[in-house]
Amino acid sequence: MRSEGGWYAGFETVSNFQLFFRDWRPAKKSSLLPLIALHGSLIQSGMWNATAEGAGSIRMICPDQRGFGRTDDPGTGDAAADFARDVIGLADVLLLDRFVVMGHSFAASIALAVAAERPDRVAASVLVDPTMRDASGANANMEASRSRPMDFEDLEQAQKFFTESEEGNWPPARTKRFLSDVLVRDGAYGVCRVPYEKSRILRLREFQASSASDYDPVFWAKRTICPSLVFRGGESKRFSEKSEKLLMSVLPMKSRVVVCEKAGHFPSVTEPTTVQRELKSFLADLK
Repeated sequence: MRSEGGWYAGFETVSNFQLFFRDWRPAKKSSLLPLIALHGSLIQSGMWNATAEGAGSIRMICPDQRGFGRTDDPGTGDAAADFARDVIGLADVLLLDRFVVMGHSFAASIALAVAAERPDRVAASVLVDPTMRDASGANANMEASRSRPMDFEDLEQAQKFFTESEEGNWPPARTKRFLSDVLVRDGAYGVCRVPYEKSRILRLREFQASSASDYDPVFWAKRTICPSLVFRGGESKRFSEKSEKLLMSVLPMKSRVVVCEKAGHFPSVTEPTTVQRELKSFLADLK
């Protein structure tokens, strides 16, 4: 049974720009640490709406990261370390002394960077199907972003695109909820647009494909001391079993992995019950 709670939302000035965030607050006081949840690079903070509501008892602070959703694009600063400073700044503004940080896809590196930068405040990290790419993979990802559609005629067209282009099982009702939460819509039945500008995603992809890129989860994992909970989609093409073994070999002790067998790159959407259950169990074990 879902715990009751409510959403609060607002803007804060972080890193000299306006950052939008959603804040799920449980109705009853929880002993679990607050969780800052970071979205992947093709969406925005709404991806965590169903997760927060389903888990219920976890305070989840979900920012739109720089250049995505309603948050300003400062035009510079595309490194994981730059995004990590935004997260720490938000934690400062919200007076979070100790917290857990979660990141999906590219944001797994950001979550680990936050943990590496502030080991005194980050109790743990949660990595949801982190991306691990070599140079050729980063270049291929950049080219894919050039041709990826920026809008859809309606929600049904968007749903068709996602279910055909993404691996894993996509239950219709969950997929519709997910897309409703992450796409920008013109009314109830109008055009659906992605929550970022083409120039913004290409700038990020170009940085990730450059020699300056710091989007290697292994690099950051070696610099952390807190435990991590890692979710891998069993059918994910971005985070293979081989990549999982490499990452787990460098994460601190007491880290563990959960494989969502039917999921692709979005375990929180396609296997939400597993993700919510394991997330609450992991947080409950933190001291």
